[in-house]
Amino acid sequence: MLDAGLDGLVASPAYIAARGAPAILAELADHDCLVFAHPSGSATWHLSGPEGADAEVQVAGRLSANTAQALRKAALAGLGIALLPSSLTRRELRAGLLVPVLPQFHRKGHGVHLVYPSRRYLPSAVSAFIELVVGKLGDLEDRSTTAPCKQD
Repeated sequence: MLDAGLDGLVASPAYIAARGAPAILAELADHDCLVFAHPSGSATWHLSGPEGADAEVQVAGRLSANTAQALRKAALAGLGIALLPSSLTRRELRAGLLVPVLPQFHRKGHGVHLVYPSRRYLPSAVSAFIELVVGKLGDLEDRSTTAPCKQD
């Protein structure tokens, strides 16, 4: 498994300029949050806070989507605050296109699993794909990588 890092709260500088930054987790309820699609239009974000304390907050917003890329684009467009994987936001954070929101809170990423039947007689195309994925994710310097499971 490849650890994809932590998920963090992000917003565009334009959104923060217009709406202000929440000072505490509970204030997210008063913000436009960008959430994964759910029939209720709201979501509960389960986060880890300072010193690993668990916290949760009920959020809702003007937009829900079924992909992280769509939520990322909405955050870049200034539509609200999103909880996204660091692997999707790292470049935009460095470029100042997104800013961290309540950076002391995060959600552990779910990682990436590459599943294949066996290492024995592994087709070269599968091996090349695994190397490509590991290489691409390995470029993310502040993320830890664990070796793929060795199961036959």
